Order: sequence, then C-alpha cells, then structure tokens
Amino acid sequence: MGDAIEKSLRDIRGKRDVSFFDLYSIDQVSDTDLGLIFEIARGFRSAKTAKLTLCKGNTQVNCFFEPSTRTQASFDLSAKHLGMDTTNVGGGSSSAKKGESFIDTVETLDAYNARTLVIRSSEAGVAEIAARHVAASVLNAGDGWHEHPTQGLLDALTMLDCIQADTLAGKTVLIVGDVVHSRVFGSLVRVLIRLQATIRIAAPITLLPAEVEQFGVTLFTDVEKALVGTDFVYTLRVQEERGAKGFIPTLREYSKTFGISEWRLDLAAKDAILMHPGPVIRDIDVHSALVSRHPQSRILTQVENGMAIRKALLWLLCERFDGKTKTFERI
Repeated sequence: MGDAIEKSLRDIRGKRDVSFFDLYSIDQVSDTDLGLIFEIARGFRSAKTAKLTLCKGNTQVNCFFEPSTRTQASFDLSAKHLGMDTTNVGGGSSSAKKGESFIDTVETLDAYNARTLVIRSSEAGVAEIAARHVAASVLNAGDGWHEHPTQGLLDALTMLDCIQADTLAGKTVLIVGDVVHSRVFGSLVRVLIRLQATIRIAAPITLLPAEVEQFGVTLFTDVEKALVGTDFVYTLRVQEERGAKGFIPTLREYSKTFGISEWRLDLAAKDAILMHPGPVIRDIDVHSALVSRHPQSRILTQVENGMAIRKALLWLLCERFDGKTKTFERI
C-alpha cells in the first residue's frame, strides 16, 4: 500500500519544486508554490497515517522554545510518517539556559547534519536568522507576534476545500479576537489577500495593530454587524501569555462582547464555517457547543490539514532537486 501511495504522490509532484529552501514567512511562497503544496497536501491527507519512506534517512530537530501541542505534535508525527528520525529540543532543556546564544544552539544542531529544523520562539525573526546560519531547511513554527506560515497554509487549504474552489474570490472571512498579539493573523491575512478573499476584522480597538487597514481589511468594533454575510468566521484567543489581558477589562466582558455563540454564528451567512487555530479557550473565544461537534465547525479539520500541509512541506524541502545543503555557505 505504501508503495502505491508514494508513486501517486510522486506523480502529483512530477519534476516540480517549491521556490524556497526555508519557510519563515508566507511571503516566500509564490502562487505556483501554493497550488503545488495544496495538491500534495491533499494526497497526504488521503494517505492518513500510512508509514512512508519518502524522507527516509533524514533527521528533523524540533526546536520548541515555547509551549505547543498541535504544532509540535504535528511536525513530529509528520516527519515520522515520512520515515524521518526526530528529536526534540525545548527551552528548558537547551544550553540556552546556560547562556549559550541562539545562533550557537542552532549551529550545533546543524552540525549533526539535520535535514530540517523546526523552530518556535517567543521572539520575532528567530527562524529567519537561523536560516542564514544553517545548512538545514528551517521551518517557522511561530515566532513572537510575527508569523506562523504553516498555520496560514493549513487554514487556506481548509477554506478552499470547504467551497471546492481554487480561490476565495467572492467570499468574506471575518477574523475575530486578539489580532495585535497574533502571529497566526500575520500569516493568514497575507495568504487570504493572495486568494482574493474579502477580509473583515472584529476586535476591541486595544487589540488591533496600528495601521492594520493597510492590509486592505475592514474594521469592526461591533462583532454582530461584522458577522452579517460572512462566509468564514475565524476566531482568535486572547493571548494572556503575551500580555493581552491588560488590553481588555476582563475575559468575561470580552466574551460577552466578542465571543462567538450559536446565536451569533447564526448572524453569518447560511452554513458559515467556524474556524480557530487552537488552543480554544472554551466559552471565551467560542461557545463550547460550537468547538468540535457542531456541523459548521472545522476546528478539528484544521488539525488534520495541519499534518497534511507539514508532510507536504517536509517532503518538498527534503527532496528539493537542488537542495539547500548543496548551495549553502556557512556565514
């Protein structure tokens, strides 16, 4: 069975490569790259948890200097399903606790001839800096308030599959919640623009970035008005660990004003899709009844698509016909 799946995936890929060696920003992904990634991801999704050998012999290091459930497990399992060896390095277990610089940490890991480094950090720009210092392909698993490119890709795939289309032209996406502290927003808004979606934002003024209108979005401080006619309702949690609680009176007040309940979801377009990148703070961001079992929720579908997208990226980067390791010159 595995051989048939691998042949099918190779047929989908053909002789095509993505245009990047590292993925630290969604801006690196061309329109052609998007189509290829989505096509291959759908193939991996169909394969579910099949054990494949597409990346056998390669090693991945997961460098998570910040807590994570979905993203860390997704990258780790994706690599293992592709036949890779993996190891995990966390903030509490790395030599950074002893004063080692971040560059020294990633260069040390790179010296083990890892093929991919997956990096999550509370500081913006860390993955991009690492990519300049290592031969391994670096994938950004979230950096500060900046970006989370694989999340943006899996969200876009989820939306496109919901409407069975190649673009989001004519569709309205409402993003609700803590936008200013959200790296998910940083990648999502960029890919939504590329896919021609109409974008609305509903949030307290205190949770909006300065000049966010420059992205071409429409701002609302009344979530009920924003919901009218919306095709996708994408909720973001209040990120207390980044100080967001100081930007609102209380979580209870925020929930009363911006939390998505069943009756609020009914204000959106018929059969509007509810999404959330996780972790969901039940009854604050989204009412419990909507989270996983509601027919309009695609929150667990996002999790499944996360595995598919990350498998696609790992395979494409490990098997680049002109891999980064062949052209890299250490700075």
